[in-house]
Parts: sequence; C-alpha cells; structure tokens
Amino acid sequence: MSKPKKAEVPVRRVSRQREAGEATRKETRRQVLIAARQEFAERGYSAATVSRIAERANVAVQTLYSSWGSKRALLRGVMETAITGDDDTLFGDTPPVAPLLRAVPADVRGDAPAYVRHIAHQFRVLAERATVGWQTYRDAAAVDPEAAEDWQQLMAMRREGFRMIVAQIPKDKLRPGLTPDLAADTAWVIASPDTRDQLIRRAGYTYDQMEDWVRVTLTAALLK
Repeated sequence: MSKPKKAEVPVRRVSRQREAGEATRKETRRQVLIAARQEFAERGYSAATVSRIAERANVAVQTLYSSWGSKRALLRGVMETAITGDDDTLFGDTPPVAPLLRAVPADVRGDAPAYVRHIAHQFRVLAERATVGWQTYRDAAAVDPEAAEDWQQLMAMRREGFRMIVAQIPKDKLRPGLTPDLAADTAWVIASPDTRDQLIRRAGYTYDQMEDWVRVTLTAALLK
C-alpha cells in the first residue's frame, strides 16, 4: 500500500509569508531606529540605554539586539539615515555625497556660483537633519573608542565626498592657485559639523543665517 503524499505548500503562499516577515523585520528596525534617535536626543549617548530604547519602540530587548546588534550600531544607523534622509537607507561604505548632489537643477549645472549656492543649501538641510547624530557621535567618541573610530571613518568619508562634490566645479572657475584637492578640503572644513556647532549652538545663528554664511564663505574661498 503506497504512502499518502504530503500536501504541497503553494509556492506563492510561502513567498507571501516571507515577504510579510521581511516587511515586519524592516518596520521593526525602523521603529527601533526612531526610538534610538529620540533617546539619544534627550539623553545623549552615555545615558541612553538599550532597555529604554526597546521600551520606546515597544519591542523586547532581544529583538532590538537581533535587529541592530548594539547601541553603537544604532548610533551609526541614526547617523547614516540622517545623511541619506531615509530611515530605511544606510550608505555603508559609499561616500555620503548624495544629499549635497541630489537634484541639482539644470540651470545650476555649469554655473559655479549657483552650484556653490546649491551646496550651501543642501548642507543646511543636512545639518538640520543630522544634528542629533553629529552631537551624539561627539559625545560617544569621548567615552567609547569604537565610537571614536566610527566618527573618524565618517569624517574621512565626508572628506572623500567633498572631493566628488568639488570635482563638479570647472577648474577654470576656481580661485587662482587653488587645486581641486585644496578646494575640496576647504569646502570640507567650511561646510562641516564643527561649523554648524559653532554658528548654531554657540553664536546663536538661525539656519538661514548659517546657510548664508556658508554660501558667502565658500564662494569667496573657492571661486574667482
């Protein structure tokens, strides 16, 4: 007598279940990330706790660790998603230049002053979005050697990104004697987290005023 055949599970049902599981995991990661951003903004890196982040996200602590691995990984996620402007998108090892180069208007291409104005505006947008990440990373770097190493890596990636950004300016538009590499480092220093900190936190500038300062300073420093 032959054995009864096992009932086959429809492939589409399995596929849908897998898709639903992936969507749930993705949403959990996103909610944990949002909770971490709130916790870091309120308490800083040292005082923030994984248990409180998990409570904010309404997940178990083990779920948080399964999703992100550590508090430091969450901080990196907060920083990277702030740079990309999307809670679902990390940039990994790619230089994070997309926010500064995104949607360059057609009338800006080839117009060096307008391009610098575009860079200044995109830096302002990024500075507003990345404030929590920048401040928290500074705090973390002071007490956590691995976070300090992360911060240095991010700054090196930002420097490389500015080389790509400034490469879009024709050499004949740069100030005499200014090489593309020197121009990139000049922009890297002017449009930096330190500039945001000095002008916004310490000098009391508004973001509009900071953007105007960055635009004027970059124009004078880079262009003929």
